[in-house]
Amino acid sequence: MRIFQNDKQISKRAAPTLEGLRHLYREANNDLQYIEGSRTYDTVRYGSMPFVLRFSDRHNNDWKIEVTETHDDFSICIPCGPQILWYGGNDSPTRTGSDAQTDWAQVQFSYTGGNMFQCAGIRIQFNGYKEKNASEWTVNKERWETCLDMAKKGTEITGAVLDQIEQGTKIAKGM
Repeated sequence: MRIFQNDKQISKRAAPTLEGLRHLYREANNDLQYIEGSRTYDTVRYGSMPFVLRFSDRHNNDWKIEVTETHDDFSICIPCGPQILWYGGNDSPTRTGSDAQTDWAQVQFSYTGGNMFQCAGIRIQFNGYKEKNASEWTVNKERWETCLDMAKKGTEITGAVLDQIEQGTKIAKGM
């Protein structure tokens, strides 16, 4: 397997990982959070090896992944938005869609075999992540906290009113 970032070959170990990014985010009092339901799989089919897959990330880095062996497998974490287009196999890109909150994607590339109905290719597993302290997340969290605070206050007020009614009833009965 060969990996290129902006036409420069890099080693597998030099590629950004989810663990490395999460470490950096945690140092800044933040984290990356998996977006529930964002996991998806796509396959780009080819005729024969080597398989070459090209794509661009959200920061306009150009990537090229070359799968040269059937045991090739590679994972990377890239800046991503709500979609990414994978070019390879033919002229039509394969599209992976994700949640609008997606900031990062952990992507795994691996060889997948073919059969008499379809060619071998590159299997792409995609998981979307967002910054935990991102504004939309914070706004939604704040809304829920406000709603729960209002419900708590409403319960306290209702309890106080019921206590007053109970005391009034006792006074009226002469207790």
